[in-house]
Amino acid sequence: MEPDDLQQALTDQLEHINALKENQFALVAQVQVLQAALASALMHHPNRKGVLEAFERYMKVAKDSAPTLAGRMEGLEAGIAAVLGKHQA
Repeated sequence: MEPDDLQQALTDQLEHINALKENQFALVAQVQVLQAALASALMHHPNRKGVLEAFERYMKVAKDSAPTLAGRMEGLEAGIAAVLGKHQA
């Protein structure tokens, strides 16, 4: 590979990496907005206990289905559970 070709390949890869980072930041921002909207809605739900029970069931299925992501889900799960009235010891 010629030096100019190598430089171009490195430049292209850097552009791809930067695009992936921008996409990741956009996804994180979307998740944050959705979490805030969900928390707002859940705070005023008339049956928070029932929603909490269903949420815990769905989270168990989600973590069992994606064990490599389960650890990352824990903190988010705890936040939503707290909004629904579950107190952490």
